[in-house]
Amino acid sequence: MLEKRTFERMVSMSPPDPLSDSFLFNALMESTADSIYFKDRQCRLLRVSRMMAQSLGFSDPAELVGKTDTDLFGEAFGEGTRKDDLRVMDTGRPIIGLIESRQLENGQTNWTLASKLPLRDESGYVMGLVGITREINELRQTEVALQHLATHDTLTDLPNRFLMMDRLNQLLSRARRSGAAVALLFLDVDRFKGVNDSYGHECGDLLLRAVAQRLTNSVRHSDTVSRIGGDEFVIVLETRREVRDADTVALKVLNAVARPLTLERHRMKVTVSIGISFYPENGEEPDTLLRAADYAMYLAKKEGGNRHVACSPGVFDAAAVFGKE
Repeated sequence: MLEKRTFERMVSMSPPDPLSDSFLFNALMESTADSIYFKDRQCRLLRVSRMMAQSLGFSDPAELVGKTDTDLFGEAFGEGTRKDDLRVMDTGRPIIGLIESRQLENGQTNWTLASKLPLRDESGYVMGLVGITREINELRQTEVALQHLATHDTLTDLPNRFLMMDRLNQLLSRARRSGAAVALLFLDVDRFKGVNDSYGHECGDLLLRAVAQRLTNSVRHSDTVSRIGGDEFVIVLETRREVRDADTVALKVLNAVARPLTLERHRMKVTVSIGISFYPENGEEPDTLLRAADYAMYLAKKEGGNRHVACSPGVFDAAAVFGKE
């Protein structure tokens, strides 16, 4: 009799079947690194994973039962997720790979990737939903970094040609609607090859960085300073006054760049040649304006450099000009 009671006690103390659905479900909810949650038709939480509770500052997942996203995250974020939840439950169609962002109390943005799937009963009625959310902050930071690399010059960190042309396109679209003027300044460092030959390419790179900084300090934050290759820079200006405003900026740039500087113990003075084109006088498309400014810069070089030349209206024909050069 004693042996029978001992056996029954041993059976009752046996660990749960590791293959049972309840054991596997509990293991998932307790151990997964993602936030898993179940909601009812009123968008109230029915159960959440331990990771989700801990990420929200709760030690016991049961403390979240009955709460809504509005309770946890505020009206703005909560209303957005509520609309998504209701759409899943009303249509019976899942939402996969939804990127969400939420402002944290410390001012940082928390980026997450969420999937929401309808939760059906045995008859097929959608009684709620199950959601899985994963933080993707590191992935987002990598994405932002790669995007920056794709749109900025690696040496000076200025916008590259791709980003400059994109901004110019946007600026021209606004100018066509508002009647604003647009000026394009094409800059080339005078005798830059001599700097590389005399002092080395490392010194040349330092020079380009210094020029980039001086150009940036010479214009407004709303203007675009870009390096499009080699020792060539482009400044995109928007003005609602006269196109002669570009002359003022060009003179400011010439004076800023010409200030003496010391690089690797070498005292030097650097100058630039600037060509200016205007919308709509010299063209209405980005490529045309860029070629016109490039040609005007060429004329400034021919005149000895350290000066700016504006492309006159009606005299620029890209095919004719560059065909002769």
